[in-house]
Amino acid sequence: MVKERKVFEEEGLERYVEHQQELEDQPFSPGVSFPFVKALMNVNARLRELYPDSEELFDIVLMTNNHAQVGVRLINSINYYDLTIERFCMTGGESPIGYLKAYMTNLYLSKDSKKVQEAIEEGIAAATMFPCDSENELSDTQLRVAFDGDAVLFSDESEIIVKKHGLDTFFRHEKEFENKPLAQGPLKCFLETLGKLQRKFYTKNQRISCPIRTYLVTARSAASAGARVLKTLRSWGLEVDEALFLAGAPKGPLLQKIKPHIFFDDQMFHIEGAQELGTIAAHVPYGIGQKYHKGKHIDTSDTEKNEKI
Repeated sequence: MVKERKVFEEEGLERYVEHQQELEDQPFSPGVSFPFVKALMNVNARLRELYPDSEELFDIVLMTNNHAQVGVRLINSINYYDLTIERFCMTGGESPIGYLKAYMTNLYLSKDSKKVQEAIEEGIAAATMFPCDSENELSDTQLRVAFDGDAVLFSDESEIIVKKHGLDTFFRHEKEFENKPLAQGPLKCFLETLGKLQRKFYTKNQRISCPIRTYLVTARSAASAGARVLKTLRSWGLEVDEALFLAGAPKGPLLQKIKPHIFFDDQMFHIEGAQELGTIAAHVPYGIGQKYHKGKHIDTSDTEKNEKI
Protein backbone atom coordinates (compact mmCIF):
# COMPACT_ATOMS: atom_id res chain seq x y z
CA MET A 1 0.00 0.00 0.00
CA VAL A 2 2.98 2.32 -0.58
CA LYS A 3 1.35 4.23 -3.46
CA GLU A 4 -1.89 4.54 -1.54
CA ARG A 5 -0.04 5.87 1.50
CA LYS A 6 1.44 8.59 -0.70
CA VAL A 7 -2.08 9.69 -1.75
CA PHE A 8 -3.06 9.93 1.92
CA GLU A 9 0.02 11.97 2.87
CA GLU A 10 -0.17 14.36 -0.10
CA GLU A 11 -3.92 14.74 -0.66
CA GLY A 12 -5.55 13.89 2.68
CA LEU A 13 -7.98 11.33 4.06
CA GLU A 14 -11.05 12.13 1.95
CA ARG A 15 -9.17 11.82 -1.35
CA TYR A 16 -7.47 8.67 -0.02
CA VAL A 17 -10.82 6.98 0.66
CA GLU A 18 -12.14 8.06 -2.76
CA HIS A 19 -8.99 6.69 -4.39
CA GLN A 20 -9.46 3.31 -2.70
CA GLN A 21 -13.09 3.12 -3.77
CA GLU A 22 -12.19 3.99 -7.36
CA LEU A 23 -9.71 1.08 -7.42
CA GLU A 24 -11.83 -1.45 -5.49
CA ASP A 25 -11.54 -4.08 -8.21
CA GLN A 26 -7.76 -3.70 -8.50
CA PRO A 27 -5.96 -5.92 -5.96
CA PHE A 28 -3.19 -4.53 -3.79
CA SER A 29 0.35 -5.68 -4.59
CA PRO A 30 1.73 -8.37 -2.22
CA GLY A 31 3.48 -6.89 0.83
CA VAL A 32 6.50 -8.02 2.81
CA SER A 33 4.52 -10.49 4.98
CA PHE A 34 2.75 -12.11 2.02
CA PRO A 35 5.06 -15.19 1.67
CA PHE A 36 4.83 -15.81 5.43
CA VAL A 37 1.02 -15.69 5.35
CA LYS A 38 0.90 -18.05 2.33
CA ALA A 39 3.12 -20.50 4.24
CA LEU A 40 0.77 -20.36 7.24
CA MET A 41 -2.13 -21.18 4.89
CA ASN A 42 -0.25 -24.21 3.61
CA VAL A 43 0.22 -25.51 7.17
CA ASN A 44 -3.51 -25.03 7.82
CA ALA A 45 -4.35 -27.04 4.68
CA ARG A 46 -2.16 -29.91 5.90
CA LEU A 47 -3.68 -29.78 9.38
CA ARG A 48 -7.20 -29.95 7.94
CA GLU A 49 -6.25 -33.09 6.00
CA LEU A 50 -5.09 -34.81 9.20
CA TYR A 51 -7.63 -33.33 11.62
CA PRO A 52 -10.80 -32.43 9.65
CA ASP A 53 -12.78 -31.53 12.78
CA SER A 54 -10.06 -29.60 14.61
CA GLU A 55 -10.06 -25.81 14.88
CA GLU A 56 -6.46 -25.75 16.13
CA LEU A 57 -5.07 -23.81 13.17
CA PHE A 58 -3.25 -20.56 12.45
CA ASP A 59 -5.84 -17.79 12.77
CA ILE A 60 -4.75 -14.71 10.81
CA VAL A 61 -6.29 -11.34 11.63
CA LEU A 62 -5.84 -8.26 9.44
CA MET A 63 -5.19 -5.34 11.79
CA THR A 64 -5.24 -1.90 10.17
CA ASN A 65 -5.99 1.71 11.08
CA ASN A 66 -7.62 2.10 7.66
CA HIS A 67 -11.13 3.49 7.26
CA ALA A 68 -13.87 0.86 6.97
CA GLN A 69 -14.62 2.07 3.43
CA VAL A 70 -11.26 0.63 2.35
CA GLY A 71 -12.47 -2.79 3.49
CA VAL A 72 -14.05 -3.71 0.14
CA ARG A 73 -10.73 -3.40 -1.68
CA LEU A 74 -8.98 -5.37 1.08
CA ILE A 75 -11.58 -8.15 0.83
CA ASN A 76 -11.29 -8.23 -2.96
CA SER A 77 -7.48 -8.44 -2.70
CA ILE A 78 -7.62 -11.29 -0.18
CA ASN A 79 -10.03 -13.23 -2.38
CA TYR A 80 -7.92 -12.52 -5.48
CA TYR A 81 -4.86 -14.09 -3.85
CA ASP A 82 -6.94 -16.95 -2.37
CA LEU A 83 -6.03 -16.10 1.23
CA THR A 84 -8.19 -17.33 4.10
CA ILE A 85 -8.39 -14.25 6.32
CA GLU A 86 -11.83 -13.93 7.85
CA ARG A 87 -11.12 -11.55 10.74
CA PHE A 88 -10.59 -7.86 10.06
CA CYS A 89 -10.00 -5.03 12.51
CA MET A 90 -10.25 -1.62 10.77
CA THR A 91 -9.97 1.19 13.30
CA GLY A 92 -10.49 4.32 11.18
CA GLY A 93 -7.30 6.13 12.12
CA GLU A 94 -6.99 4.84 15.70
CA SER A 95 -4.18 2.52 16.75
CA PRO A 96 -5.26 -1.15 16.63
CA ILE A 97 -2.92 -2.11 19.49
CA GLY A 98 -5.68 -2.04 22.09
CA TYR A 99 -7.47 -4.87 20.26
CA LEU A 100 -4.52 -7.29 20.23
CA LYS A 101 -5.25 -8.82 23.63
CA ALA A 102 -8.93 -9.19 22.76
CA TYR A 103 -7.87 -11.26 19.75
CA MET A 104 -5.54 -13.31 22.01
CA THR A 105 -2.66 -12.46 19.67
CA ASN A 106 0.41 -14.71 19.63
CA LEU A 107 2.31 -12.55 17.13
CA TYR A 108 1.78 -9.03 15.77
CA LEU A 109 3.64 -7.90 12.62
CA SER A 110 3.72 -4.37 11.26
CA LYS A 111 5.92 -1.99 9.28
CA ASP A 112 5.12 0.68 11.90
CA SER A 113 7.85 0.46 14.55
CA LYS A 114 5.91 2.65 17.02
CA LYS A 115 2.95 0.25 17.01
CA VAL A 116 5.31 -2.71 17.41
CA GLN A 117 6.95 -1.02 20.41
CA GLU A 118 3.50 -0.42 21.93
CA ALA A 119 2.64 -4.11 21.49
CA ILE A 120 5.93 -5.25 23.08
CA GLU A 121 5.26 -2.98 26.06
CA GLU A 122 1.85 -4.62 26.40
CA GLY A 123 3.56 -8.02 26.63
CA ILE A 124 2.57 -9.13 23.12
CA ALA A 125 5.08 -10.79 20.80
CA ALA A 126 5.66 -8.28 17.99
CA ALA A 127 8.17 -7.33 15.33
CA THR A 128 8.73 -4.68 12.67
CA MET A 129 8.84 -6.09 9.14
CA PHE A 130 11.67 -5.16 6.77
CA PRO A 131 11.62 -5.99 3.05
CA CYS A 132 14.67 -7.07 1.09
CA ASP A 133 15.81 -5.88 -2.32
CA SER A 134 15.82 -9.36 -3.89
CA GLU A 135 13.99 -12.12 -2.03
CA ASN A 136 15.28 -15.69 -1.92
CA GLU A 137 13.07 -18.35 -3.49
CA LEU A 138 11.06 -19.74 -0.58
CA SER A 139 9.57 -23.17 0.05
CA ASP A 140 5.95 -23.68 -1.03
CA THR A 141 5.51 -26.73 1.19
CA GLN A 142 7.26 -25.88 4.46
CA LEU A 143 6.96 -22.87 6.78
CA ARG A 144 10.48 -21.93 7.93
CA VAL A 145 10.91 -19.60 10.88
CA ALA A 146 14.31 -18.48 12.20
CA PHE A 147 14.82 -16.92 15.63
CA ASP A 148 17.71 -15.15 17.29
CA GLY A 149 18.22 -16.28 20.88
CA ASP A 150 19.01 -13.55 23.41
CA ALA A 151 16.37 -10.78 23.64
CA VAL A 152 14.12 -12.70 21.19
CA LEU A 153 13.38 -16.22 22.47
CA PHE A 154 15.14 -15.53 25.77
CA SER A 155 15.40 -12.42 27.93
CA ASP A 156 18.32 -10.01 27.51
CA GLU A 157 19.87 -10.94 30.89
CA SER A 158 22.96 -12.53 29.33
CA GLU A 159 23.28 -9.85 26.68
CA ILE A 160 23.43 -7.21 29.42
CA ILE A 161 26.53 -8.95 30.80
CA VAL A 162 28.19 -8.97 27.35
CA LYS A 163 27.51 -5.26 26.81
CA LYS A 164 28.55 -4.14 30.28
CA HIS A 165 31.35 -6.55 31.20
CA GLY A 166 32.64 -8.15 27.99
CA LEU A 167 32.80 -11.65 26.52
CA ASP A 168 35.13 -13.26 29.09
CA THR A 169 32.78 -12.39 31.95
CA PHE A 170 29.84 -13.55 29.84
CA PHE A 171 31.45 -16.96 29.16
CA ARG A 172 32.19 -17.46 32.88
CA HIS A 173 28.63 -16.43 33.78
CA GLU A 174 27.03 -18.82 31.27
CA LYS A 175 29.20 -21.70 32.49
CA GLU A 176 28.34 -20.97 36.12
CA PHE A 177 24.60 -20.75 35.43
CA GLU A 178 24.44 -23.42 32.71
CA ASN A 179 21.72 -25.34 34.55
CA LYS A 180 19.63 -22.28 35.40
CA PRO A 181 17.07 -21.62 32.63
CA LEU A 182 17.08 -18.19 31.05
CA ALA A 183 13.97 -16.07 31.51
CA GLN A 184 11.64 -16.00 28.53
CA GLY A 185 11.90 -13.36 25.82
CA PRO A 186 9.14 -11.72 23.78
CA LEU A 187 8.97 -14.41 21.03
CA LYS A 188 8.99 -17.48 23.27
CA CYS A 189 5.20 -17.75 23.09
CA PHE A 190 5.29 -17.86 19.27
CA LEU A 191 7.86 -20.69 19.25
CA GLU A 192 5.55 -22.42 21.75
CA THR A 193 2.63 -22.09 19.32
CA LEU A 194 4.70 -23.46 16.43
CA GLY A 195 5.84 -26.38 18.59
CA LYS A 196 2.27 -27.20 19.58
CA LEU A 197 1.23 -27.46 15.93
CA GLN A 198 4.38 -29.41 15.00
CA ARG A 199 3.47 -32.05 17.58
CA LYS A 200 0.14 -32.60 15.83
CA PHE A 201 2.13 -33.80 12.80
CA TYR A 202 4.52 -35.85 14.94
CA THR A 203 1.53 -37.66 16.49
CA LYS A 204 0.60 -38.81 12.98
CA ASN A 205 4.16 -40.03 12.38
CA GLN A 206 4.93 -37.09 10.08
CA ARG A 207 7.99 -35.58 11.75
CA ILE A 208 10.11 -35.86 8.59
CA SER A 209 7.45 -34.34 6.33
CA CYS A 210 6.27 -31.76 8.89
CA PRO A 211 5.39 -28.48 7.11
CA ILE A 212 6.85 -26.38 9.96
CA ARG A 213 10.59 -26.09 10.58
CA THR A 214 12.21 -23.88 13.21
CA TYR A 215 15.76 -22.56 13.50
CA LEU A 216 17.79 -20.94 16.26
CA VAL A 217 20.37 -18.63 14.65
CA THR A 218 22.47 -17.08 17.40
CA ALA A 219 25.75 -15.17 17.60
CA ARG A 220 26.62 -17.22 20.71
CA SER A 221 29.52 -19.66 20.70
CA ALA A 222 28.52 -23.31 21.06
CA ALA A 223 31.23 -24.68 23.38
CA SER A 224 31.45 -21.56 25.55
CA ALA A 225 27.80 -20.49 25.82
CA GLY A 226 25.56 -22.91 23.91
CA ALA A 227 24.58 -25.44 26.56
CA ARG A 228 22.53 -23.02 28.64
CA VAL A 229 20.40 -22.08 25.63
CA LEU A 230 19.61 -25.70 24.72
CA LYS A 231 18.93 -26.64 28.34
CA THR A 232 16.58 -23.66 28.67
CA LEU A 233 14.54 -24.83 25.67
CA ARG A 234 14.47 -28.34 27.15
CA SER A 235 13.23 -26.99 30.50
CA TRP A 236 10.38 -25.25 28.66
CA GLY A 237 9.45 -28.46 26.87
CA LEU A 238 10.34 -26.82 23.56
CA GLU A 239 12.74 -27.69 20.76
CA VAL A 240 14.04 -26.22 17.53
CA ASP A 241 14.75 -28.32 14.46
CA GLU A 242 18.14 -26.74 13.85
CA ALA A 243 20.45 -24.73 16.14
CA LEU A 244 23.19 -22.66 14.53
CA PHE A 245 25.82 -21.15 16.85
CA LEU A 246 27.83 -18.65 14.82
CA ALA A 247 30.33 -17.38 17.43
CA GLY A 248 29.99 -13.82 16.17
CA ALA A 249 30.08 -14.63 12.43
CA PRO A 250 27.58 -12.83 10.12
CA LYS A 251 24.11 -14.37 10.03
CA GLY A 252 23.25 -13.35 6.45
CA PRO A 253 25.03 -16.18 4.59
CA LEU A 254 23.50 -18.89 6.82
CA LEU A 255 20.03 -17.36 6.45
CA GLN A 256 20.51 -17.28 2.69
CA LYS A 257 20.98 -21.05 2.89
CA ILE A 258 18.03 -21.64 5.25
CA LYS A 259 15.65 -19.40 3.25
CA PRO A 260 13.22 -18.68 6.10
CA HIS A 261 9.87 -17.05 5.48
CA ILE A 262 10.72 -14.78 8.40
CA PHE A 263 13.77 -14.18 10.61
CA PHE A 264 13.46 -12.47 14.02
CA ASP A 265 16.35 -10.54 15.60
CA ASP A 266 16.66 -7.74 18.15
CA GLN A 267 19.66 -6.00 16.57
CA MET A 268 19.36 -3.90 13.44
CA PHE A 269 22.78 -4.77 12.03
CA HIS A 270 21.72 -8.44 11.87
CA ILE A 271 18.46 -7.38 10.21
CA GLU A 272 20.42 -5.35 7.66
CA GLY A 273 22.80 -8.25 7.00
CA ALA A 274 19.85 -10.56 6.39
CA GLN A 275 18.16 -8.04 4.05
CA GLU A 276 21.29 -7.63 1.95
CA LEU A 277 21.26 -11.35 1.14
CA GLY A 278 17.55 -11.68 0.38
CA THR A 279 16.02 -12.68 3.73
CA ILE A 280 12.76 -11.18 4.97
CA ALA A 281 13.61 -9.99 8.46
CA ALA A 282 11.61 -8.73 11.44
CA HIS A 283 13.09 -6.51 14.14
CA VAL A 284 12.11 -7.18 17.77
CA PRO A 285 12.59 -3.89 19.67
CA TYR A 286 13.40 -5.39 23.04
CA GLY A 287 16.26 -5.33 25.52
CA ILE A 288 19.63 -3.67 25.94
CA GLY A 289 20.55 -4.27 22.29
CA GLN A 290 18.36 -1.28 21.33
CA LYS A 291 20.98 0.98 22.91
CA TYR A 292 23.81 -0.41 20.76
CA HIS A 293 24.66 -0.62 17.05
CA LYS A 294 27.44 -2.94 15.85
CA GLY A 295 28.65 -3.24 19.44
CA LYS A 296 28.89 0.53 20.03
CA HIS A 297 26.68 2.36 22.50
CA ILE A 298 24.22 4.80 20.92
CA ASP A 299 24.08 8.15 22.71
CA THR A 300 20.40 9.00 23.03
CA SER A 301 20.87 11.92 25.41
CA ASP A 302 20.46 14.59 22.69
CA THR A 303 17.28 12.93 21.40
CA GLU A 304 15.86 12.75 24.92
CA LYS A 305 16.66 16.44 25.52
CA ASN A 306 14.89 17.42 22.30
CA GLU A 307 11.84 15.36 23.26
CA LYS A 308 11.65 17.09 26.65
CA ILE A 309 11.89 20.50 24.96
